[in-house]
Amino acid sequence: MERVVSISGHLKEPHQTTDPLLKLIFGEIEAEGGMISFARFMELALYHPEHGYYASGRARIGKEGDFFTSVSVGRIYGRLLAAVCREAWERLDCPPEFLIVEQGANDGTMAYDLLESVMEPKDLFSQAARYMIIEPFPVNLERQREKLQHFQNTDWVRSPEELPSFTGIHLSNELLDAFPVHSLRWDESGWKEECVRRDGDSLVWTIRPINDNALAAAAVLLPLTLPVGYRLEVNLGTTHWLETLYKRINQGLVLTIDYGQAGEDRYAPHRADGTLIACQSHRRFNDPLRVPGLRDITSQVDFTALAASARNIGYSLLGYNDQHHFLFGAAEPWLRMFGSSGSASSPETTKDCRALHTLLHPGSMGMQFKAIAFGKDFPETPHLSCFRYQRPGIGAL
Repeated sequence: MERVVSISGHLKEPHQTTDPLLKLIFGEIEAEGGMISFARFMELALYHPEHGYYASGRARIGKEGDFFTSVSVGRIYGRLLAAVCREAWERLDCPPEFLIVEQGANDGTMAYDLLESVMEPKDLFSQAARYMIIEPFPVNLERQREKLQHFQNTDWVRSPEELPSFTGIHLSNELLDAFPVHSLRWDESGWKEECVRRDGDSLVWTIRPINDNALAAAAVLLPLTLPVGYRLEVNLGTTHWLETLYKRINQGLVLTIDYGQAGEDRYAPHRADGTLIACQSHRRFNDPLRVPGLRDITSQVDFTALAASARNIGYSLLGYNDQHHFLFGAAEPWLRMFGSSGSASSPETTKDCRALHTLLHPGSMGMQFKAIAFGKDFPETPHLSCFRYQRPGIGAL
């Protein structure tokens, strides 16, 4: 249940040299009295404006990159999300302006696939739809503008706080797994925070009592009966993210797709060492502290905690699906049309079918990824087609 990579296993770790980002991290550790939280380390490793893995443009997806996503499998993923957007627009009584917001767009591939599908019919929905990407990094912005230059209904903002008030949908694919997380360990007396300190020219783990009020409040909700040494990651950033979007949405929904667990499955024995991994060149590494800025770092999403935050803010919970059932529901009208056409399939349609098979396959992406949606003043029934066949369903949260 990790980033999808083409080769499982682990590479021999390279010697860690003192590069510019590492020097910056060492300096911050010293300024903070000898250690920093893992969340701060992860923020620097991924999002430092000059040297971070994402901010520098080093993040690459697909065969020549560090990992695969559903977007990199083929255009069908974006086209099915376009169908979800159209249905949401219809469910809101076809407003004259419908904003599709994407966050975590990388090079703009999903936006291209989705917009191409939206604009094909040249109908009322294509006239109503506008696309806005939240993009804080100039290198990604440049790639997206180049890829989407033929679509006139696109715009960009740097952060969720800069979004206008809108009616529509906020989309994200594998966004939350890259939010900086705190790492906690259970030691019988209570939960302790795992932090990062310097050891010569390397970074190593260290333990301290929890001294952050928000983190302490989150730790109170965690089990007290797990084996000694059990690690859990806590994502404090999702609540603020959901609150910000709630303020911007007049009417609509937030749909996010990622990998993670819900309910008691979060505390399964095989996850005793947590879910933190690093990815590079389609290899997985258990130690995320090595070569910061050169690898992706991810943690699996706690969908139960995410849903609880959303409900507390005021959202309604619209659905929770594994990707297999989510995409099957979204694709059903297309599959029926294709199956009843009686005509030979085109090369593009054949390619779409193969990509869909990969996205649905239980042994590949179908069960690893989950889709969850939260609504604000959005009709809860009947369910959107993508949540028609709910597995594991809202009850699992």
